[in-house]
Amino acid sequence: MKRIAIIGAGNVGLAAAKAVMLSPDMELCGFIRREAKRVSGFLGIPAAKSVFDLPKKPDGAIICLPSRLVEPVEKELLEAGIYTVDSFDIHEELPAMRRRLSAAAEKGGVSAVIGAGWDPGLDSVIRTLMLAAVPQGITYTNFGPGMSLGHSAAAREAFGVADAISFTLPVGFGKHRRKIYAVLKEGENNAAVEHGILSDGYFEHDECSVEFTDSVKPLFNTSHGVLIERSGNSAGNGSQWINFRMAIDNPSLTGQIMVSAMRACFLQKPGAYFMPEIPPCDFCGEGWEKVI
Repeated sequence: MKRIAIIGAGNVGLAAAKAVMLSPDMELCGFIRREAKRVSGFLGIPAAKSVFDLPKKPDGAIICLPSRLVEPVEKELLEAGIYTVDSFDIHEELPAMRRRLSAAAEKGGVSAVIGAGWDPGLDSVIRTLMLAAVPQGITYTNFGPGMSLGHSAAAREAFGVADAISFTLPVGFGKHRRKIYAVLKEGENNAAVEHGILSDGYFEHDECSVEFTDSVKPLFNTSHGVLIERSGNSAGNGSQWINFRMAIDNPSLTGQIMVSAMRACFLQKPGAYFMPEIPPCDFCGEGWEKVI
């Protein structure tokens, strides 16, 4: 049984912890958070500021932090010989990050699964299979409607923002609108804060608008969805149209995928991997043959 630590105790971290506790091949050995205290709802599970301060050294760590905080934490863990999984979601930065973390993983003699959320992650696997089925064509990924955890975290990190959430609204054919609700810190200027949010890389590629409010708590909702469509040619026939749709609770699915990726991580040679590179059966444990 593998000992697993959870890095971060937000919505995704708590969901991942529950998924670990439901996994017969894993043991939750601790939380890593800024305040080293017990996590509500997980009695008896130690918490610390570092994995090296836990009573038992973990075999693996699931990193549930905002994407921009992930890499230095992951690099240290890998070099120390701890297997890792993250849900880094800035797509264009993943190839370079993978090269750097591969070097760290090889140094530590372990492996990492990076971008192991539902997009990138599960949806990446679906898009890969669609490409295999329809080699000549085009794929559209339509997110939402729903609250984006990554975009919400980015909006909250903007200068002058006390709290924020971001909703994704699908337009169709892979295009989206972003609606950001933000609470200003006292004394900040609306226009300056709005400019800061919209110039962030998370938002600059989509049509976005910002609305300021006294509280975002009444708007908080973790439901989300995606529709992935691909059309094109298979064996010279151009009448193919395939799609994949899901409606989910965002933190629960993200946490579960990360735990499944952690299981697969232990089976890989040293290095860093994207989910499409890993045999699907490695994510499942025993009993996967029943789906054939």
